[in-house]
Amino acid sequence: MYYTYRDKQLIDAWKKASIELQIEIISPFEMNTENGKVKYPVLVKDFGGKKGTIIARHAYFMDYPMPKHKDYFFSAVNADIYSQFDRQVFIDTLIDWGYFGLDENKPEWIK
Repeated sequence: MYYTYRDKQLIDAWKKASIELQIEIISPFEMNTENGKVKYPVLVKDFGGKKGTIIARHAYFMDYPMPKHKDYFFSAVNADIYSQFDRQVFIDTLIDWGYFGLDENKPEWIK
């Protein structure tokens, strides 16, 4: 899978979020699936599931097989919203997904 300009914007926005919000991401994130190895744009660790949330752009949702591993959450996000870092939007999303990490690593903005 190659990345488009919009994918790169999405990745850059989540990289900025990782710095600003003190969260851990992996980009790109590769995972073995039933369809072989798949490269997803971003994994946000500690949110959405025990192993984190795998993110893909909504426009390419069908290009990415949903991981069947129960410890991951999968989110197909709207590139119009998540291709530019907006602190409150990203915080609201992360809170909505839920925090699954260790208490001592919990970001201070989570109440």
